[in-house]
Amino acid sequence: MMNCEKHLNKTLTKILFLLGVLVFIACSKEQKKDDFIARVNDSYLTREDFASLVDTSNLNQDQKAQLIKDWIYQEILFQAAEKEGITNREDYKKILQKSSYELAAAMLINDYASSEEVKFSDDDIVNYFETNKNYFRTSANLYLLNKAVFNVEDKAIKFRQLALDSDWKKAISVFVSDSSLVKNTTSNLIDENSIYPIQLSKIISDFYPEEISIVFAEKPGYYSVVQLLKKFSKETIPPFDIIKPNVEKRFLAEKKKKIIEEYLKELYSQNEIEIKK
Repeated sequence: MMNCEKHLNKTLTKILFLLGVLVFIACSKEQKKDDFIARVNDSYLTREDFASLVDTSNLNQDQKAQLIKDWIYQEILFQAAEKEGITNREDYKKILQKSSYELAAAMLINDYASSEEVKFSDDDIVNYFETNKNYFRTSANLYLLNKAVFNVEDKAIKFRQLALDSDWKKAISVFVSDSSLVKNTTSNLIDENSIYPIQLSKIISDFYPEEISIVFAEKPGYYSVVQLLKKFSKETIPPFDIIKPNVEKRFLAEKKKKIIEEYLKELYSQNEIEIKK
């Protein structure tokens, strides 16, 4: 991805984390809450606050417990910092002010870039790919996979057997309304370093196209089945139809970068700026 987009994302992430923590803590102290999940002295983690931290719909109980634990430690540390007078220190206030400026600037750029529509056609994407093929040369082995995740092991086993007896698409159609099927991804391109668990990567490397894995547990309570569709070796350029979403993403990132650069030039020209040597 382009450096500009990376810088913007990193800046937003760091600043939002810092200010988000402070705002979240401040808000939690406004008044005593009756419906709360956790409390540290006068700070409360309400169910509404907890839901705003992260999408909890796909988290298990252990993951939710870890989030609550993280919040508690965050509160303990912040309250200890307050007692030590850190929040009244000038260096703290300067960092907070600087972060506030950077956050406002980053959000302005993000809003402007989001509001600017980039019009393009399929031919534009194809031409971009043909001109920049080397950008898409693989740095690791890539695998095109189908994957189904269940929260009931027996259902995962039955799904795998049906996929073996017929085909993956038919098996999915049978289980698509089954509540035990918690995730279904098709034709997902992933590099070997991102496959979890590591043992699965070693198994898939020896698979032939259309082969289906055994049922394996990625984490407690979740049982997965994977099918290898295609493999692309390191240092090769996958076909356009396989990586079209990645090509389009990079194409748009470059267009957005140019839009931001033009916007900055426009703002620059509208202000009185003096640089003394």
